[in-house]
Amino acid sequence: MTTRFHAVLTAAGIFIAGIANADPIRWESAETVRDGVKLAKFERTEPQLMKIAAMRIDLTLKGLSFTGTPRDPDWGKPMPDCTNRIIRTLRVSTAEFIRNARTPKEAGGRGLDMIVAANSAPWSPWTTPFTHKYGDPSGLNISDGIVISDHHLKAGAIFVIWKNGTIDIVSAIPEARYPEVLLAHSGFDILLKNGKEVFGKRGGDLHPRIAYGLSADRHYLYLITVDGRQPERSLGASYADLAALMRDAGAVDAINMDGGGSTTLIYWDEEEDEPVICNYPVKGGAIRRNGMNMGIYVKRD
Repeated sequence: MTTRFHAVLTAAGIFIAGIANADPIRWESAETVRDGVKLAKFERTEPQLMKIAAMRIDLTLKGLSFTGTPRDPDWGKPMPDCTNRIIRTLRVSTAEFIRNARTPKEAGGRGLDMIVAANSAPWSPWTTPFTHKYGDPSGLNISDGIVISDHHLKAGAIFVIWKNGTIDIVSAIPEARYPEVLLAHSGFDILLKNGKEVFGKRGGDLHPRIAYGLSADRHYLYLITVDGRQPERSLGASYADLAALMRDAGAVDAINMDGGGSTTLIYWDEEEDEPVICNYPVKGGAIRRNGMNMGIYVKRD
């Protein structure tokens, strides 16, 4: 089974914007790629050249739920190729993650109707030769109510789904509340809180990036990627660029997740029965094996 890249013509499709934070994304004109999931792909030339994929997920979709990369069976043992760290997750690409999730249980998969997947938390080790089998995700990461990692950071940024269905972006979660969490994946920094930028002077460099955002009424989740490090195609985004894009999408709260070559946004094409990669993060288009991924699936009756 192959993984294909998705293309939407900007001139005839969604819209072409001129200045960051100047044009709201016209979701009514965007492509519906799954029930409750809209996708807009477009280009901006100001403040620099950016290729953007923006996805909106309707959080009121019946049966919608979240999951993430689980603990590896050897969780807690020393990494064989980096003995100063312990095994927490198996590194897999986001495409492998969604394929594995959709594989029937009797065939060794999870048997989930996963419709969207994205990379999430940053992870270590990231040193030569960059081929480590396992990952140690940064910050607090909980998948399906199970703690994957709990590295206490001075400045936290966490995308959280509570077991009661509430969804939020927060700076910290007290350990006493871990049993209330369905999913918590840490990012680098919070971009927006109640519509206001809160990242200060951080994030000024241009890189491929991915951000998660929420509408004020929590009706919608927004996932936005910006390709980068491709001078003739897309230079990347700063935190300010991402915050502007999130506002244009309709978000009031947003978080910057693990970017660079890890940046991956995917939906599952039911007709073709294969994952569709919405972005092209770096030159060459290689899909990195990430230490942490987040998935959205639909529970069927």
